[in-house]
Amino acid sequence: MGPILLSAQLLNILKSPESVDEGARYQVIFKRLQLAILQGALVGGTRLPATRELSSALGVARNTVKTAYEMLVAEGYVETVTGSGSYVAHLPESVLRNKPSKTKQDPGLSVSEYAKQFLGFTPLNPDTRKLLQPGIPAIDQFPIEQWKRCLARAASFKLLESSPPAGDLRLREQISKYLLRHRGIEVKADQILVTSGSQQAIHMVAQLLTNSGDRVVVETPGFPGISGAFKAAGCKIDTVQFPLIDALKQKAALLSLTPSRNFPLGHTISLAERLEVIRWAEAEDAWILEDDYDSEFALGHPVSSLFAISDYQRVIYTGTFSRSMFPAIRLGYVVLPELLVPLFSRARRYMDGGLSGVTQVAMAEFMEQGYFARHLKKMSGLYQKRLNILSQEVKASCLSDLPILGAEGGMHLVLGLPDEIEDKRLVKQLKQDGLGVRALSGYTQEGPKLNGLVIGYCAESEEQIRRGIQLIGKHYKNVRGHSKLG
Repeated sequence: MGPILLSAQLLNILKSPESVDEGARYQVIFKRLQLAILQGALVGGTRLPATRELSSALGVARNTVKTAYEMLVAEGYVETVTGSGSYVAHLPESVLRNKPSKTKQDPGLSVSEYAKQFLGFTPLNPDTRKLLQPGIPAIDQFPIEQWKRCLARAASFKLLESSPPAGDLRLREQISKYLLRHRGIEVKADQILVTSGSQQAIHMVAQLLTNSGDRVVVETPGFPGISGAFKAAGCKIDTVQFPLIDALKQKAALLSLTPSRNFPLGHTISLAERLEVIRWAEAEDAWILEDDYDSEFALGHPVSSLFAISDYQRVIYTGTFSRSMFPAIRLGYVVLPELLVPLFSRARRYMDGGLSGVTQVAMAEFMEQGYFARHLKKMSGLYQKRLNILSQEVKASCLSDLPILGAEGGMHLVLGLPDEIEDKRLVKQLKQDGLGVRALSGYTQEGPKLNGLVIGYCAESEEQIRRGIQLIGKHYKNVRGHSKLG
């Protein structure tokens, strides 16, 4: 059957660092014997020592070696012969790693055309939070004790079962009531689909309502995650700046807007333009994707949404709790025209099967108990105070000559930069100092590039805001000095 493996050779193969935990040693033995077999160091027919002999040589429990052998046998690397012992199995030469095919080449990353789109996109969000980063709520002010109570009430055996694909009914009912009170949207709970943030809703719309080659119009500046989802679906992206009328002279499959509060500049589309957009969609049989980013914190009474003033079923409305609650909640929703409900509900089963029920029920409880409304009211006041502090710090600094392009509430302020100072270059320097300020040009899709800084403030204390503006001012003076010398 072959030679018995020499103990010295085996010990060399199985030599293990002392840091390996006792409970994991059988895994180490298994892995190293597996690798030795695949690399041809242990040829087929080689007889392995008895478990007692090997465990003694390695100084481990016999059951440790026995478990490793059993794993090798179970996966086909080793065969046992009753009364004789354990032997390395004869594997085809072509699968052994020491004998690569002569024609084998580095295959690279073989992915679909759809996947290749994502590989070319710039990452949307950093993994760690930085100072003055836009879109980050004041998590330290979140009513965590109330949220814990809602989570505790949500935990039940009932929720161990699967949830409806559209999401928890109680949460959808609460969202329906919220939309009626705050956005003027009168909609049944059945028309609401709970999503993992608004980005999933956008992805579903792109996949289900557009085809490769379709013309999709997105506003610029705007959130790149929207255009990215439609680009990945193979759509031809055109952009529109305000006023909108010129962009609506051509046929398109879909128009994406943040009409109540543009992201990131914060302006609102006039009533005439909103009505014209709806008329265009109805005439062209096109869809309107209405993203309601951070409208909860806009100053004054919010304007009616497109969904609320549309008589026909051409508007799809998306919202998220990631800004009003906390980013990790990963809950959002899409409000659908009734004719789209069966399609999206059925597709949801195949796309991801729905979301965790516990968080949804806790969110429903949080809204039903009035915690959500009180939290929004508190945050609106806090964010306005912090915006005032930020504005005062800007005016008192060397940044005072820069125009404020957008500051009507919300969660960030936009400062314009002179043409000779590239915003991305400045932001790169700020990042090295721990700042999460974004470049305004990163939100422009195509056409004329805007140049400026998008500065968050919601999560920062007065002292942090002051320090952040001082750092921005320091780098701005430095870059401005270099540009003048140039």
